[in-house]
Amino acid sequence: MQNPVVLVDTREHAEEIIRYIKEGGCSVIKTKLEIGDYIAGEFIFERKRVDDFINSIIDGRLFSQAERLREVDFRPLIIIEGDLWEELKVRKISPNAILGAQLALYKMGVGIVYTESREQSGVIICLAARKSRSNKIKTPTTKKKTDVKSLQIALLASLPGVGPRRAEELLKKYGTPLNAIINYKSWDIDEKRHILIKRILETPYTSTSSLDKYL
Repeated sequence: MQNPVVLVDTREHAEEIIRYIKEGGCSVIKTKLEIGDYIAGEFIFERKRVDDFINSIIDGRLFSQAERLREVDFRPLIIIEGDLWEELKVRKISPNAILGAQLALYKMGVGIVYTESREQSGVIICLAARKSRSNKIKTPTTKKKTDVKSLQIALLASLPGVGPRRAEELLKKYGTPLNAIINYKSWDIDEKRHILIKRILETPYTSTSSLDKYL
């Protein structure tokens, strides 16, 4: 019987994990994945060490990456590798921010799996492939997003300091993108972002003024 196959992104350099995937009875094919680090069965995995997970919350990468994981025809999972709460003891970030981020991921439909080591990460990835009903190798196909909600979020998220999560909060508060933009001066963002957004929304199209001094 043919071994189940795991696709591994060529930019993922954790050779130990690949070894553990193989030891679990799975074959590995390295390929360039536009989204995610591993594809196993019906799942697409993004692997993050605990320090990177925390950093991605601070700089906002986490939710844009999660949004991309949702765009493909796989069930998205984020592996958090290491001792998250031990890492928090040496980081200047509230545990509440971590808990809130996890709740936000669940609301987005992105699952979370905790592992203690690269060995456990490799084991769960191979298990996902072994549990698959088919050994057919499938690469990600991006879902076409044509719904109004996604376009509204993308519109507001393109403004400085907003992003997908805040865009959704603004839509819930103001109802429509137009109402949100009309009331942009009351948004809960820092003064620098307010100035940038004001310049973008109120500068005439024909103007050649630069935003450089505001960045």
